Order: sequence, then C-alpha cells, then structure tokens
Amino acid sequence: MAEHLNINVDDVEEWTIEAIADKIIDAKIDQLNEEIVILSTIKRKIGNEEWKAMQQKINAWKHRFTRLHDVLNASQ
Repeated sequence: MAEHLNINVDDVEEWTIEAIADKIIDAKIDQLNEEIVILSTIKRKIGNEEWKAMQQKINAWKHRFTRLHDVLNASQ
C-alpha cells in the first residue's frame, strides 16, 4: 500500500490503526510479513461539516508544501 500511494510505511500502519479504532475497517496487521489483512469494511456517510474540515486540512497541507517548495527553490 505504501508503494502504491507513494507514502511512508509507518503512515500506512498509523492510518490502519486509526481506521480500526474508528471502526471503519475490521483488520489485522501482520508486521512480520508487512501486510494488512482486512476482514470487513463499513460504508460511512460523510456529512458536510466533515467534508469542510477535510478541505481545510488539504488546503493547509497544500499551502505548507507550496511554502516548502518555494524555500527549497530559493535556497538553490
């Protein structure tokens, strides 16, 4: 999953733990084989307030990445 999403393996484990805690998925983490075994999923309805909160987070990330990109370009 980390390879397909181009993210850190530790992030996948953290997100999986959160998804299990939030009862979005029923899964087991096999650390030895670096696998996530998903037993079942729950369809979740996301309300307008949650969409707005996600949009704010994504916009904040975008802003930080843009600033970081500008700093890196300026330092070269």
